[in-house]
Amino acid sequence: MSFFYLPKELSDPATAKFLVQPVPYEGTVSFLKGTINGPDAIIAVSNQVEHFDEELLFDMTQAGVATLPSIPPANSPDEQFDRIYQTVRNRNLFQRGRIPIFLGGEHSITPPLVRVASEEYKEISVLQFDAHADLRDSYTGTKFSHGSAMRRVLEYTPNLVQVGIRSFSEEEFRDCPDRVRQFITPVLLDKDYSFCLDQILHKLTGQIYITIDIDAFDPAFAPGTGTPEPGGLSWRTVTDILKHVCAAKNVVGIDIVEVAPLGGNNVITEFMAARLAGKLMAYNYNKQTNCP
Repeated sequence: MSFFYLPKELSDPATAKFLVQPVPYEGTVSFLKGTINGPDAIIAVSNQVEHFDEELLFDMTQAGVATLPSIPPANSPDEQFDRIYQTVRNRNLFQRGRIPIFLGGEHSITPPLVRVASEEYKEISVLQFDAHADLRDSYTGTKFSHGSAMRRVLEYTPNLVQVGIRSFSEEEFRDCPDRVRQFITPVLLDKDYSFCLDQILHKLTGQIYITIDIDAFDPAFAPGTGTPEPGGLSWRTVTDILKHVCAAKNVVGIDIVEVAPLGGNNVITEFMAARLAGKLMAYNYNKQTNCP
């Protein structure tokens, strides 16, 4: 099973611009389970996503989309970190001119990915869409928790822009007060979207890694996630920000995480994730996006 169910000539890993890497993992989940099933669920519904982008008016798959073998779960969070890091390095997924798209799995998969990206690209920035800050130094007994993902990311780059945050702990505020005060929250986006967009673009360096926790969206749009938070972002807000960012910056890698399928006929969340991956392919393949 491959993303978009493409023919061989468009899904060859040797030539495809986009490399879809599943990372099924839920070793540190602290509330609802199911993220280990996220990658397969996203890929399964991707055949229902139209290849022709309605904004840019071209086929997003013409650059090629290859789906790689999954990185299997390890026995512990620290072993999982090392397994992701070594596998991604060995597969050379951050080679220039190509963009890997990692499908999680919980948010703890992001730090080893950023570590590899930071070794390939200097002055890298991370753009995080999320309901939660993920800035705890450790959570539930491990530094490799989903709740510590961005704290670990800061060990590889100081350039972190956090969008959609609306839940964080007293510990995070105490340890990272400057970070908390710079959150681009849903309330701020509603008050002055243009100013927030300018701030996002200004704070990002030229090379960026994008991590999207699906709970950044309001649960009305994405109910299938382990830690839903009310008051989230809309599809139009997220995709508009992404459109401008992809037009202005060089995206070197992407992950979409924390999809926990609800089962049955409720595939809203995994379909949104598949559609989001397609949008990011379109925005990055067509660097001539005409942003108003």
